Amino acid sequence: MTFTRLKTLTLLVCCTLVALSFPGYVTSANNNNNKKGSQPAAALEPEAVIEEVNAKQLEKLLADKDYVAVFWYARSCVTCDKVLAELEKIDDDTDSFGVDFVKINDKRLAKQYGIKNFPALTYFREKEPIIYDGDLMDEEGVLDFLTSLEAMDLPDRIEEVNAKILQKIIEDTDFVAVLFCPDHETCPPRVMDKQQCRKCAKALQELENIDDEADQLGIGFVKIHDEALADEYNLGNLPALVYYRHQTPIIYEGELQREEDVLEWLVQNKSTGDEDDVIEDVTSKTLSTLISNIDNLVVLFYDHGNDDSMTVLEELEQIDDDCDKHGIQFVKIDDAKAAGDYGIDSIPAIVYFEKEIPNVYDGDLLDEEQILKWLLGQLERDEIEDVTDEMLDTMIKEGRVIAVLFYDNNDKKSQKVLEELENIDDECDALGITFVKIDNPDEAVEYGINKVPKLIYFEKGIPTIYEGNLEDEEKLLKWLTDQTSSDQIEDITDEMLDLIIEKMPHVAVLFYDKDQKKSQKILAELENIDDECDQNDIAFVKIDDDKEAKEWGIDEIPSIVLFERGIPHIYEGDLMKEDELLGWLVHQKRYSEIPEVTDEMKDKLVENTEHLAVIFYDKDDKQDMRILNELENIDDELEKEGIVIVRIDNAAEAKEYGLDHLPALIYFENKIPALYEGDLMNEDEVLEWLLVQKKTATIEEVTDEILVNLINEHEYVVVFFTGPCEPGETCDHTLNALESIDDELDEAGIIFVTTEDTGVAKKYNVKTYPRLVFFRNRDPLHFTGDLDDEDEVLAWITDDDTLEIPGKIEEVNVKMLDKILSENDHVVVFFYAEGDKKAQKILNELENIDDECEEKDIDFVKTSDDDIDKEYDLPGLPALAFYRHKFRTIYTGDLMKEEEILEWVIDLHESTADVIESVDRKTLQVLINDVEHLAVFFYDDECESCAGILDELENIDDDTDKHGIQFVKSNDVKLAHEIGIFAFPALVYYETGVPIMYDGNIESNDEVFNWILEQKADQSIELINRDQLIEYIGSKDFLAVVFYKDDDPDSPRVLRHIELIDDEAAEYGIYIVKMHDKLMAKKYGYRNPPGLTYFRKGKYINYDGDIDDEEEILDWLTSPANMEMTDHIEQVNRKMFEKIRKNSDYVAVIFYSDECKQCPRVLAEVEHIDDDADKAGIDFVKIDDKQMAKEYGVFALPAIVFFKPTSKEPVIYAGDLYEEEQILTWLITQKDPSGDVIEDLEGERLVQLIEESGSIAVYFWNKTKCDICNSKAARKARLKKEREQHQQEGEGAAAAAAFGGADAAGDQGPGGEGGATSTDPSATASASGKHEDDADGCEQCTKVLEELENIDDDCDKHGITFVKTRDFSVADGYGVHEYPALVYFEGGIPNVFEGELSEEEEVLQWLITQKTEDRIELITRQMLETMVEETQYLAVYFYKINCNICDQILEGLELIDDECDVFGIHMVKIQDPQLAKRYSIKTFPALVYFRNGNPLLFEGDLQNEQSVLEWLIDDDNRELADEIEEVNERMLDRLMAESTLLVVFFYDDDCAECEEILEELEEIDGEADMFGIDFVKIASIEAAKKYEIVNIPSLVYFRKQVPVLYDGDMHQHDKVITWLTSQDVFEIKNEIEEVNRKMLDKLLEENEFLSVFFYEHNQPDSTASLEKLENIDSETDNLDITFVKMADSRYAKKWGVTKLPAMVYFRRRFPSIYRGDLLSEDEVLEWLRKNRFRQPELNIFMYALIALAVAFVIYTAFLLQCFKPAPPPPVQHTKQS
Repeated sequence: MTFTRLKTLTLLVCCTLVALSFPGYVTSANNNNNKKGSQPAAALEPEAVIEEVNAKQLEKLLADKDYVAVFWYARSCVTCDKVLAELEKIDDDTDSFGVDFVKINDKRLAKQYGIKNFPALTYFREKEPIIYDGDLMDEEGVLDFLTSLEAMDLPDRIEEVNAKILQKIIEDTDFVAVLFCPDHETCPPRVMDKQQCRKCAKALQELENIDDEADQLGIGFVKIHDEALADEYNLGNLPALVYYRHQTPIIYEGELQREEDVLEWLVQNKSTGDEDDVIEDVTSKTLSTLISNIDNLVVLFYDHGNDDSMTVLEELEQIDDDCDKHGIQFVKIDDAKAAGDYGIDSIPAIVYFEKEIPNVYDGDLLDEEQILKWLLGQLERDEIEDVTDEMLDTMIKEGRVIAVLFYDNNDKKSQKVLEELENIDDECDALGITFVKIDNPDEAVEYGINKVPKLIYFEKGIPTIYEGNLEDEEKLLKWLTDQTSSDQIEDITDEMLDLIIEKMPHVAVLFYDKDQKKSQKILAELENIDDECDQNDIAFVKIDDDKEAKEWGIDEIPSIVLFERGIPHIYEGDLMKEDELLGWLVHQKRYSEIPEVTDEMKDKLVENTEHLAVIFYDKDDKQDMRILNELENIDDELEKEGIVIVRIDNAAEAKEYGLDHLPALIYFENKIPALYEGDLMNEDEVLEWLLVQKKTATIEEVTDEILVNLINEHEYVVVFFTGPCEPGETCDHTLNALESIDDELDEAGIIFVTTEDTGVAKKYNVKTYPRLVFFRNRDPLHFTGDLDDEDEVLAWITDDDTLEIPGKIEEVNVKMLDKILSENDHVVVFFYAEGDKKAQKILNELENIDDECEEKDIDFVKTSDDDIDKEYDLPGLPALAFYRHKFRTIYTGDLMKEEEILEWVIDLHESTADVIESVDRKTLQVLINDVEHLAVFFYDDECESCAGILDELENIDDDTDKHGIQFVKSNDVKLAHEIGIFAFPALVYYETGVPIMYDGNIESNDEVFNWILEQKADQSIELINRDQLIEYIGSKDFLAVVFYKDDDPDSPRVLRHIELIDDEAAEYGIYIVKMHDKLMAKKYGYRNPPGLTYFRKGKYINYDGDIDDEEEILDWLTSPANMEMTDHIEQVNRKMFEKIRKNSDYVAVIFYSDECKQCPRVLAEVEHIDDDADKAGIDFVKIDDKQMAKEYGVFALPAIVFFKPTSKEPVIYAGDLYEEEQILTWLITQKDPSGDVIEDLEGERLVQLIEESGSIAVYFWNKTKCDICNSKAARKARLKKEREQHQQEGEGAAAAAAFGGADAAGDQGPGGEGGATSTDPSATASASGKHEDDADGCEQCTKVLEELENIDDDCDKHGITFVKTRDFSVADGYGVHEYPALVYFEGGIPNVFEGELSEEEEVLQWLITQKTEDRIELITRQMLETMVEETQYLAVYFYKINCNICDQILEGLELIDDECDVFGIHMVKIQDPQLAKRYSIKTFPALVYFRNGNPLLFEGDLQNEQSVLEWLIDDDNRELADEIEEVNERMLDRLMAESTLLVVFFYDDDCAECEEILEELEEIDGEADMFGIDFVKIASIEAAKKYEIVNIPSLVYFRKQVPVLYDGDMHQHDKVITWLTSQDVFEIKNEIEEVNRKMLDKLLEENEFLSVFFYEHNQPDSTASLEKLENIDSETDNLDITFVKMADSRYAKKWGVTKLPAMVYFRRRFPSIYRGDLLSEDEVLEWLRKNRFRQPELNIFMYALIALAVAFVIYTAFLLQCFKPAPPPPVQHTKQS
């Protein structure tokens, strides 16, 4: 037994320890029940997912948010779900960094943002998109991308970040500059009314200029508007700049508006901040930035793999710090290209840049002391810096003002000149001229300098040669000064001219002769317009070079040519009229005209311009000029299309092209000419022809002269010799037929032209016309087949035998190679780079095996196109590959050994492959395009399971081959990513190039094989004829027709795309069919099918999108805009409605049924408002679906239901369905409930409205705080905590039960009472489990506000005023500290809403309940303190959460709430255990009654609500000793109704004498109570008016609500009480007055005759008797008998009354009891009269008594006198003795 007890005791102790160790167990157990009762524990909230948005929502989000990540997905994308699952893991993290993450399925919109493959991720930074090109399955990589400084970087803009992102950037980035600015609330955008705001905006504007430079230097630059964070760093006044080097902050003390100083400071601190003494490594771009911004910079060009470089680097590291001390920045760069750009031919090399001017060190690189000495010397002395040709080109390109001395270091004259010019270097710096020198003869020649030394001055890239004596530095300096300030036209050389034309968009060139007087005179005139040209961005130069003039075809000097982007315009006006010339120059710049060119200019343009149209004309021919004027109309259109058009007046040049008749037009494309043979007067036809030439491949018309050039310059040229050919002849028809094969020949790299000339034809023995001749390397081959059969012609031209050049491996281009690979089973390809000598040697060897390969039917070709290695994914060049059935194998042996190569090729040719072939990117693309049925297995080399799965799939490879399905594999991860595959392995089936992803079990061969066969066999679109089409158009509401050509090779692919959406379209009620009727296609707008026509109830529209994108087609077909028909409400099914609901914000649905008799009439009425609803932005549809109607709460048809985005539940119309105007008004009202938002109030206006309004709801919100505390991250943190508590609850439930559950809970937690310490309603909700996290997570204040806007009008209808405020002072006054919060005030009494604020319907119902039913309000501590001060009678119910008995008692108290209101007692409830202790409350629940602030604790049974009510209204509890009670109007009314004797003192708080009077009246309050007189006071003007009280203060005595005004002195309380108790005041005519004991005693003293009726309340006999006695009240008054009544049985017994009712008559206090019938009022009256007038009997009796009394007195006196004893003798004096 003892052992058993010990076991039990031990178990209890263990349980106790467990419970105490984990207080959350019991607490969470209690938390399962909310205040409204116990509910089952709700399921845990699932993890939040990335929000789905549509196009409109995304547009709004991008407009509202700075950082948005958009995940694009598609329905057909299998891997999208896997990727999405990974990205969900970082959704919380992106939220915490201020990045909104959403997903969208909208392919059209995706294409607008450059998204072609799915899934994809776009990051919008301040509306600027950037596409993520990394691995989407790497969620950490995605998160790093979204939160990295690089992703946030915007050109020329400093990115704004929040505190969280800033912290990450500082941690991840070595160098970050942060600009701290005031909060947005302090400085709103574009509001500059404060000095610090203006200062911040100005600083930001300046610092934006160096943002890119800082980025290039590896310094991040961001801004943050966070005053709190700035305060943490003690930054003082904002703006402020803080530089973080390796997370260590440095504050910039300088002027922020001097961006150059800021950048220099950043660079200096970047280098000095390094802990290691190493020279910083930079990139080419960074180096360029440093040179531009650092005055003194040393650059070491080195090669990391070069020993000499590394040795030099080690030596130079020792002087890095010394350079820093002297303000010299030292960097290094390992970039051979960058070195070449600066003219560094050998590395290592050191270049010193001083103010961007380079100087190359030519000393010993291993002597660091000498290098340092040289650098310091460069820093101290002024010397003209030496530059390389690349450096010079860079400086000129930048448009800097430069003086360049071309010299020879070995030339004595150059040395002498250099010494002189050193003297003016400083002066040049002062003038802003950079003075450099260059020793490079080749560079000098480029600028036309043949003899050195020579000086050229460059300004804005325009050179001017100095012709004076270079040894006279004074004159040179004066000349340079003049150049900086003069307006002379610069003189240039021919080389300079070529450079200027190439680099500058508009250049005016004066060709002149400086020795010619006319030129000099014109030059003097033109100097006047040089400045104006500069202002119009036209460079003006002159050149004295006859040879250069002739090269441009300038025969007459002087002449002016304007070069516009390289295109010359010759000026033909008078050069002496400079104003006209200036006007022409400006006009040419602003307006496009066809420029006049010379034949030399034309040749240069043909050479350099891709698309060129040349008009040959005769300016003296009026017809030609008219044609030219017509063609001027199409100049602008051609310019937009990228076609340059010029004109030339040169008959000789025209003849060179075989043009005998002018005008004529020749179009050059890549130097290949085409002759226009149409009407030049028809500019529209000319424009159309030129555009066709540019955009499509056509057979060009040429002349003999042109043809000769083509044959000589190109390898493959096909010529169709027509001879003289008129339209309509056979040759013309043949030519038109051959046009159809021109594209194929272009793709194969074969030029196809035609000519009517016969000169070349005769040369090549062409005697009959038309004739086709194929020139291969100028060797003609005549076609002898049928020219009318274009297919035969094409086959002959592209036949290998035709293309083959005997004895040589054919050179092919990429297009031809693709064609060969697609048409031939076995091909050997040699890839090489043109000009590669090694490749030429290899080719010579390979020529030896060409014939052997041909014998084996193996094609051998070579190709050297640009970037061919990238195109075919080759490891390098040269390379040899063997293609077997398009599958490639690369040769890895020695390319010089042709015999081994031949053996390798033959072995591959004869072998058979039994495995799934592996393909490269190029081959796979070819297979996708060419193979109708293709299965591709994508795998990753890092995938562990892929090898095993691949082995299994090998088993079905042969089976797929039998069914015509080719099976291949690819491990090209990048290619897989491009088509949307991020998870491996993956299987994709392509049919006619259309991909379908497999989403089944890839490890099951049978499932994979069956799935592939199902895809191949899926043919679901019905083929219809013309009659069926007409029938379907009439019978189908929605019909989509695919028109295609039966013989078009692209048709199967197009049909396959549409087959993929056929079933889904059917769910929307759309029937898709196909048709290959060309006439019907043409009828509906498709001259060249394929095309898609959509019929909606007979009316059609044509699809204009990508017909190869099935998802885009489906979106287009199901788009509400396309399904909508004007003037008709569209009938939709469930699927359609879901689509409409997703894409439309506002949808009205009329549910109807064919069986409904009212429906047709209602539908007819509603049709009238369809268009109006559309204009209002409301989509109107109708649905015949009873089940769907029931799901939305519709049980009677017809019915109209309105859907809006802000509400989860629709609204059902409850008005008259036959009144369309009423319906329309209702719909518009539902869309915009008020047109206004909830009114925003603050301060006194809000407080006044709360006090004055009978019913008002106030929404307290604070966006700033809410955005922080209600972030998704915070929500999920709370959810996580709750999950942990639930888990603990499950584990600790037994331990909690061992302690008795609730008892244990009561002692847990810091609050002492169930752990609840918060007085805030939101805290209460959180503890109870019913809080904002239960649904969609805590909504932000603004979101809640949007929801509440929807019920604003409904509140108005119910008389509830709805306002919002962000006035924290008002919120604090009512104890609101957590936002958002809703408080309802009724008569100034607050009540806090505890539910879900985002559920507006719940809020509305609560408000209406509060308005219509007097519920017990929930208040906070501050509210209670306020109410105790201001409310006379306040009952406060203290309770705690998760307390079942508390909830039950609360329900009971709700029943007496209304009665309490009637008695003027306000009842509220509060959850505040700490406050409860203040009032000695130890157990819950409890009730405290505050009477004018004085608390009284209820000690009875709270479960008996009636006893509670009686206790509250009991006078003993209500009244306060020695104090006149303060009442409100309601309590006064109640007292009026219940109290027969009531004294009311009306006063005013502002009344000075009222306090004195009250002190006097307090003296008689107790005495008045003794007389049964209730004494109260009230300070209410409205109550005074109600009882017609004019003067304040006033004392009014109400006897049964009959008022009597006291007109005496209220300062004398004795007189007041005498007046109150006087019989004159007391009596009420015609009514028996009720009295108490005190009043009865007083009446007995004051009245000789008094009649008292003793009775009991609610006794029938008493009631009946009282009614009878009331009839004789006035008669008793006449008898001078006071008649009163008293309901006091105990007091009645004092006078001998034992049975009630009874009547006692007092005659001079002597009682007499009536023994008769009280129901007979006459008998009672008679009895009273007799008693009243018994005077004789009474007098004799009294006289007798008096006589007896007198006799007794006399007798007593006699006895005393008669029997009085003798007096004693007097005492003798001592002396007498």
